Amino acid sequence: MGLIPNDVINQVIERSDIVEIIGNYTALKKAGRNFKALCPFHHEKTPSFVVNPDKQIFHCFGCGVGGNVFGFLMRQEHLEFPEAVRFLANKAGVLIPEDGSSSPGPSRQLREEILKINALAAAFFHETLLNSREAGVKNARDNLKARGVDLDTVKKFQLGFAPNEWDALLKYLRSKGISEELVSKAGLIIAREGKSGFYDRFRNRIVFPISDVQDRCVAFGARAMQESDGAKYINSPETAVYTKGQHLFGLQLTKTAVGKLDQIIVVEGYMDMVMPYIHGVENIAASLGTALTVEQIRLIRRYTHNVVMLFDTDAAGQSAIIRSLDLLIDEDMNVQVATLAQDEDPDSFIRQQGTQAFNARVDGAQSLLDFKFDWLTTRYDPMTVEGKSKIATELLATIARYKSEVAKYELTRGLAQKLNVPENVLLKQSTHTKGQYGAFTEPEKKLKTSAAISTAHEYLLALFLKDPAWVKAARENAGPEDFPDGPVRQVVNVIWSLADETSEWTANDLLVRLNDESTQSLVTRLISIEEGKLGDSALVFQDCIGKIQKEKQKKARSHLMEEIRLAETLKDTEKLDQLREQFNQLLKTSC
Repeated sequence: MGLIPNDVINQVIERSDIVEIIGNYTALKKAGRNFKALCPFHHEKTPSFVVNPDKQIFHCFGCGVGGNVFGFLMRQEHLEFPEAVRFLANKAGVLIPEDGSSSPGPSRQLREEILKINALAAAFFHETLLNSREAGVKNARDNLKARGVDLDTVKKFQLGFAPNEWDALLKYLRSKGISEELVSKAGLIIAREGKSGFYDRFRNRIVFPISDVQDRCVAFGARAMQESDGAKYINSPETAVYTKGQHLFGLQLTKTAVGKLDQIIVVEGYMDMVMPYIHGVENIAASLGTALTVEQIRLIRRYTHNVVMLFDTDAAGQSAIIRSLDLLIDEDMNVQVATLAQDEDPDSFIRQQGTQAFNARVDGAQSLLDFKFDWLTTRYDPMTVEGKSKIATELLATIARYKSEVAKYELTRGLAQKLNVPENVLLKQSTHTKGQYGAFTEPEKKLKTSAAISTAHEYLLALFLKDPAWVKAARENAGPEDFPDGPVRQVVNVIWSLADETSEWTANDLLVRLNDESTQSLVTRLISIEEGKLGDSALVFQDCIGKIQKEKQKKARSHLMEEIRLAETLKDTEKLDQLREQFNQLLKTSC
């Protein structure tokens, strides 16, 4: 999938009204030229969320978030930037090319066709389960009813049934004018071996549609009704719209609750997700029977950084958790592991013991390190030297993946207590931990804090946003390196780049190129400053440039003084004379 061209992004912005889009999520009231509302991103009683229709931006003066229409959707719907563009493009009727060209490629058309076919197939399976009088369908309904799945649940998840026929779905899709070639590309039929023609992939099975977070059916999972039907579960193959390990079952229904509660419970199978959900556990999703992948973890990270793993107690389930833990650490997630008794799974547990007992297990979840320690003690004897050494080696490798030196240090101390080994021994061993994550050291007692943003720099940025013509004048006196590191310098770098391309760039041109929330919020805050508060632009500009140049000279003098001290220590008289001459010249120019 290629990058979305800037001209297409601009078309989407031009055809989208930020007031209309945001008005779909929160009640806006006219306030002069702007609109105000209670902020949808934090709790407040007095409206501080402002939408500026002229600039097509929003900014909350309560929590500080801000951006353009894409930024709003990214936060509200937890979308990545390309997804937000496509979401709005679909509403605005703008075609998105797939290869960076000016016309949509065939891959985009294929994806749309497969999504349409999947929607038809899901409706066919669902209608069959609801209304067919075939004996096999009745058995499926009885099976679901026996497991506590009622009609509302069937409709909520659009559960279905694949008839016990070779080509029931294929015939239905043919009647809708869809070719066998396309149905095959959707993964719903299989070519006959040694013969011409196709047969349905799913037959005599309860069907679970798998949807993406935009609630589009991308694949199917199907459970066998009897052992003679082969594997208990079979899934769609990979297609143009479905890649294994990139989706979580049920997340399209629970993403809002996950974000609100700031936690997700990850289970293995379809019913492990369905049953807790209908019992009131709303922040849950299923990994589709596999260990979590990096793509799934990053999908979760859109909504929360807090994960509780709750997999089956069999060897496969526990191994899947272990394989997921290091990846979760790599992605900077906070991880806990909840456990059930042997031979229990979330489906059976909540049906037998209820929601309160289920929530108690989740609340009592172990830390990642405690769980892995207990798991390792079932493999190695912690009472022996060899067992302690192996446990320490595996856990230190996991601890080394943490980004925080403080976390590494504290976790190593905890491990030392568990193993009854002196801390300095484990800290020493950690220095020999091999791999891309390397060793770690005891953290410094004091942590440096980031420098505060200068008012002069902010005012200068506000001038740039008010009138881009000020950028040219500023570049004659200062460069990005003269702005404080962090969001301010990031914004200046992008503005400099925009100014190289055109003298008529807009705030939206800038916001589209800023992927960081802090930089977007900085820009919208400065744009929202009332013109009267900026004062006379020319005087403000001269004052800001003057302050920046004074700060620049101060840093230069400090740097020269350090070099002079070094030259004095080394008794380098020639170098010392040169540096003193430079210092005197600097003093003259700053007077």
